[in-house]
Amino acid sequence: MTEVGHLPRLSPGAQRMRRYRRRSQAGQHCIMVTLHDYQVWGLVAFGFLDKDHRQNREAVADALRAYLSDAMPPIE
Repeated sequence: MTEVGHLPRLSPGAQRMRRYRRRSQAGQHCIMVTLHDYQVWGLVAFGFLDKDHRQNREAVADALRAYLSDAMPPIE
């Protein structure tokens, strides 16, 4: 087996660049979005988000992605 303890670790910048390139190749874009409380509650009302998870950023992001996928399915 090869030991990996002696291999240099990637810098945070190199890790970000790898993630960016992976997303770019997959046709994805990473953006920051500011939501109002009523918009988060809208995701709850439409069934995309459980009300107990409305403070969880990852859950809100998943719900927003699901909402957008439902509203705008891929064009074939």
